[in-house]
Amino acid sequence: MSKSRSLYRSLAPLRHRDYRLFFISYLVSMLGDGVWLVALPWVAMELGGDSSELAMVVGAEAVGLVSCVLVGGALADRFPRKRVIGWSFVASFAVLAMLTAVHVIGDLKVWQLVGAAFVLGASAAISGPASDAFTPDLVPEESLHSANALESTVRSLTMRMVGPALGGVLISLLDSMSVIMLNAVSFGVAALCVAFIRPGVSAGSVSEEEAEPAEPVPYRQALRYLFGERWLWVLIVWSGVVLLLQSGPRQVLLPFLISDRLGGDARDYGLFIAVTGVAAVVASVVLGARKPPKDYARWMLLAWTAGAAPLAVMVFVPSFWLLLPMAVMYGCFSTVGNVYWSTLIQTVPSAVRGRVISIDWLGSLALVPLSAVIAGVGSGRAFVVTLFVLGGTLPVLMTLATLRWVDLSALRPPGEAVKKAEEPAPEAPEPLVGARPAS
Repeated sequence: MSKSRSLYRSLAPLRHRDYRLFFISYLVSMLGDGVWLVALPWVAMELGGDSSELAMVVGAEAVGLVSCVLVGGALADRFPRKRVIGWSFVASFAVLAMLTAVHVIGDLKVWQLVGAAFVLGASAAISGPASDAFTPDLVPEESLHSANALESTVRSLTMRMVGPALGGVLISLLDSMSVIMLNAVSFGVAALCVAFIRPGVSAGSVSEEEAEPAEPVPYRQALRYLFGERWLWVLIVWSGVVLLLQSGPRQVLLPFLISDRLGGDARDYGLFIAVTGVAAVVASVVLGARKPPKDYARWMLLAWTAGAAPLAVMVFVPSFWLLLPMAVMYGCFSTVGNVYWSTLIQTVPSAVRGRVISIDWLGSLALVPLSAVIAGVGSGRAFVVTLFVLGGTLPVLMTLATLRWVDLSALRPPGEAVKKAEEPAPEAPEPLVGARPAS
């Protein structure tokens, strides 16, 4: 494939006006989130908070995210997705602006920071499923893969690399609350971009009337659709269990492994994270430039497994530098699997898309705190080795079982699916409004 054709394929979604605006809003809000990750601890410390109070702030954001994600999916199917995303950005802007105003007055307290973090988590829970469900309304089906690769590139750059680095530089030049104010501005700009989206105006997008069902489908029918598609609920469960196995060892135990066994420090751990980010960016760019494989779902599952497997070996390496190739594998293959999955789940019927995506979000998020708790229970060598080995090997066994039990061969990338006659969703009492033919 020529370089010009590869570039055309990877940037094809940006030819559509509505998606360009949506992409800019996504870029700006993600950059603000990356800055927020760095600014938040410093604000808490400047207010005299200790580690337990900082944990309360971080925990409040996680609680807001988990507790509101199903509400976000329901809103995405009940109301125009443009409005759901736009108003969630407005809410984030408002709470950060109020924090800044209270700080200027000079009476900001840690408990107010906790409340703001909860609102920001809830706002992300509402905007996230709506954003994922909105993308198929803005680009042609054959461009969904490239659109998700673009968004993955932005997410890796802003959340893992540019955003935190920019936050650190800005805090050294300004005070941390000034950086929070800039984050508020980023949400304001993102909300304005969304406000200018006019579904149905640009080529390839559907009208707002087509994008939203005239009569919302009941939640029970959305669940019936979800459990009627075996591949869908099995893969959601698969990803949730893998995150239970992997997130605790990666986030809690890996820093201690680098420090205590390999003689590393914070810079080494930062290098490890940066390498995963670079690998994720490269993988996203390459994916966007290539035509998706026909055996889309199977490659997705194998990529996820390839990204998970190195965890079993990390605990045995004798040198920090041998961890870096594993960081590359994790960043590359996990990104490939995530882009494929984002595209695949966006092919579910529009009438239930928001709720299915929100259930996927919940499945991914709900067990992460439990994974951290399990990882923090013990610190002995045998315990740590067991968690790392199980975290890397069980996903391989789960993949083999899934490939045997679930027929993934019928699933095709968007734009290449074999067209079937219109039919109702499995076991549904009536057709889903706006539903695509079941795969």
